[in-house]
Amino acid sequence: IYAATLSFIPLADGLKDFFVNGLSYSRNMNLFLAAVSKQNHINVFRAYYGNRLREDLSWDEIGRLLNDMFTDNYGEIGRKKIHFYGNAGVCLFKYFVKTNDPQFLFVWINLMVNLASTCVIAICYMMILMFANRTAKRLHGMMATNDGNVRDSRAERLQKSITRIILTNLVCWVPFLLICLCHTLDVVDATPFYSIISILVLPINSVTNPMIYDDFILKKVNTLFVFVVDGMRYVGKKISLLCYKNCE
Repeated sequence: IYAATLSFIPLADGLKDFFVNGLSYSRNMNLFLAAVSKQNHINVFRAYYGNRLREDLSWDEIGRLLNDMFTDNYGEIGRKKIHFYGNAGVCLFKYFVKTNDPQFLFVWINLMVNLASTCVIAICYMMILMFANRTAKRLHGMMATNDGNVRDSRAERLQKSITRIILTNLVCWVPFLLICLCHTLDVVDATPFYSIISILVLPINSVTNPMIYDDFILKKVNTLFVFVVDGMRYVGKKISLLCYKNCE
């Protein structure tokens, strides 16, 4: 419910002054090129209408002022909103914000919730692991040797799985949050890497989870890897044999 609510908030029409980052215009509009922010609109309007305009114009007011600048002979002015989810040319959540960005508070609340969730998940899994280890030690002396070895093997597999879950969560989110923080504090401009990080880095956690929770996929990947390696060795031997025969 939280995720669905969070994803639909930026799409609310009543909050467009908060979540719309700019407008893009059709090619017949030579006055504005590429993406035009609210401040750029205001600068143009002040040059046209004078300096009496307010700094906090809404997007509806900007639309009316723009229409008043052109006669009907100019034709319809085609425009499209550059929304919160499309700020970098891809439909993704806007994670990289500056302190003066109107979406700064919204983005960082979401990032802090993600960090808190990651920490809670890690703590819960560590508690499960500690409880499982204590239980295994108590039962080890009460069971036969074979049963004890089987239980030890299961406990070891559980420990490895939980360790992988914790590590993948931390490796995925902690560096990403540090990058977001550095971008917000102007330590580094991470904007050029936004698409790569959001598309390739963040989904790593979701991609690895099936392999962690179920050994079936991991076994298939391992089998495929062994098959590829054996195939490369076979091809290498054949090439070496051909080269040897040609040299003779």
